[in-house]
Amino acid sequence: MTMSRCNEVKRMMEKKQKRYPADRLKLHALLEKKEKELASLREEVEEIRKLVQQADATAINATAAQYNVTPEQLAEIMRRLYGDKTKPVPDLPTEVTEAQELREEKEDSIDDENA
Repeated sequence: MTMSRCNEVKRMMEKKQKRYPADRLKLHALLEKKEKELASLREEVEEIRKLVQQADATAINATAAQYNVTPEQLAEIMRRLYGDKTKPVPDLPTEVTEAQELREEKEDSIDDENA
């Protein structure tokens, strides 16, 4: 390859410098247009991020189901592999625990009546 050909290829590979209008009003219009595009892209990125999280959660659930592993067993496996990097799971709100206790009492009383 000749020297002039090398320089030509180099110039083509270099990123072209963007040229902006010198007119202030055109610059304002361009800025507004780009800000709208950026806002739209941010919304799209957030939507994609949520879809990725859902896909990851689905893959984790499918893997756990495939190996017939409970969430507790999976947590133990992860602790053994990576150490305890997890935050403790917060306790359920009292309303939930009270409702669970009532449901269990109701089931016990139904079982007693059927016995």
